[in-house]
Amino acid sequence: MIALLDANLFVPTWIIDPLLSLAEAGLCEPAWSARVMDEARLAIMEVRHVPDVRARGFLDAICRAFPMAMAEDWERFEPDVNLSDPNDGHVVAAARRAGAETIVTFNLKDFPADELSRYGLHAQSPDVFLTSVFDAHPEEAMDAMRRLVSSKRHPPRTMSEEIEHLRVLAPSAVRTEIVRNGRLIPVICNTANHTVGAINAQSVNNR
Repeated sequence: MIALLDANLFVPTWIIDPLLSLAEAGLCEPAWSARVMDEARLAIMEVRHVPDVRARGFLDAICRAFPMAMAEDWERFEPDVNLSDPNDGHVVAAARRAGAETIVTFNLKDFPADELSRYGLHAQSPDVFLTSVFDAHPEEAMDAMRRLVSSKRHPPRTMSEEIEHLRVLAPSAVRTEIVRNGRLIPVICNTANHTVGAINAQSVNNR
């Protein structure tokens, strides 16, 4: 499942960490473009009040960890995109270039379903997207969550802290427990192995 990650997802680390971690575990495949990353850089600088060099370094590390995620030559798809807000056309163009099925974004209003359907796309909030991945791969997601928590060093985090912070941004994706195959499995999110752990260690700030 290829998902185009919109720029706003890169600002809250409690969302981008699980998304990238699930991708590292092979449970989804992220995509973005250079323009999306540039918008993410500006948003990180504005919201997190960090200098350009730190925001750029954070995003560059992500791009190095996922070299296949960068949609190149997306511009040739943009002239065919017709959205109510033309400023978002580049996101749809990048999604089409990447072969994505889904655009994951906090700004669902910018991507009306009837307009996206013309391009074989649909938009989902990170909450809905994470929930779908966790429901499809509960045990793998749980294993990944443990790896992510164990990778945190700056500062260290407990599982409870990860869950509670994620609950604020993705409440549906965090459920206390569900029954799977006759066993109770805490369903939360986040995944990571060494590559994502390295990104987290040099995150734009300590959250």
